[in-house]
Formats: sequence, C-alpha cells, structure tokens
Amino acid sequence: MTTQEILESLKLEKGQPAMTAGQLQRRIKAYTESLWPWAERERDPAGYADWKDGMLPTLAAAEEAFAFNYKLAAYKTATARLTQHVLADGRAEIWEDQPTGGLDPETGEAITESVMVSAAIEPLEAEVEQEIRDPETGEVTGTEMVPNPLIETDTAERSAAQAVVDGTPADVVAYAD
Repeated sequence: MTTQEILESLKLEKGQPAMTAGQLQRRIKAYTESLWPWAERERDPAGYADWKDGMLPTLAAAEEAFAFNYKLAAYKTATARLTQHVLADGRAEIWEDQPTGGLDPETGEAITESVMVSAAIEPLEAEVEQEIRDPETGEVTGTEMVPNPLIETDTAERSAAQAVVDGTPADVVAYAD
C-alpha cells in the first residue's frame, strides 16, 4: 500500500475535518495493530522493526496532514468570525436584486426587484452604566460609565481571529480559497 492509500484509508489526508491528537494516535495504533498484532510482533520482531521503519514516511505524512487540517479548521473559523459585523459599528440594511419570474415584454430580460435580505443592526453604545456597590454592605452607592463589555469582547475576538489569519501558512490559505 502506498503512503497516499494509507492516509486515505485512515482519513488523514489534507482537507479532512480536524481531529485531536488523541484521535490521530488511536487511528495510527488501530492501523498498526490490524497489520501487526502483538502476537505477530513477538514472533517476528525484526520484520516488525523493518515494517515500522518503512512506515516512518507515512507517519510523517499523517502528522503533516494532521497539522494542516488543524490549521485549516482554525483559519476557516477565524475568517468566519471576521466576516461578522463589528458590534461598535452596526450594519446597514442589505438589499439584493432577485428575479420575480417575469420577463420584460420589450427587452425579454428577467424582471428583478430589490428585496431586503437583512435588516439594519444598530451599533452598540460605546459605554454602559454600571452600578457601584459598597464592598462591605453590598448596597448600590451610585453608578459609573464603563466601556461596553460586549464591544471589548468583540474587539478581542476579532484581534485573535486576525492573528490566526495572519499566522496561517500560505499553503493552507490557498487550499481554503
């Protein structure tokens, strides 16, 4: 069996859904034990050692595919996060021209109409009011304005997603596109 055939049978080729390191190890272990059960290894240790040495390129390819798929999944998640609107900015209505099913009698072209496919989303307030509590009694003693935690979370998530996108190798980006 070729390295590529082994990787295909184990679902370890590039572009497969990402898996955990434990899943990778279990798949490799199951494959190894299906070909060289413990009893067979004990009867022919030299043959097993030769086979195992021959498997090193396949294992290296499996680990490479594992790392690639992990980066690919992280890249797709990050780019999806970056396509979401910025909470501090909101979003305008989104309109599309969609065919009505009719034809213009003069030109014969399809008739379209503008349809709102997504309503506008108002931007969040930059600051929100927060209660000030007495640490000893727990009583509310006043209020203060603080940065909106939803905007701060959105900004942090976007920064983390952008860092993933910026750190993704070119071959993973090319595969994803």
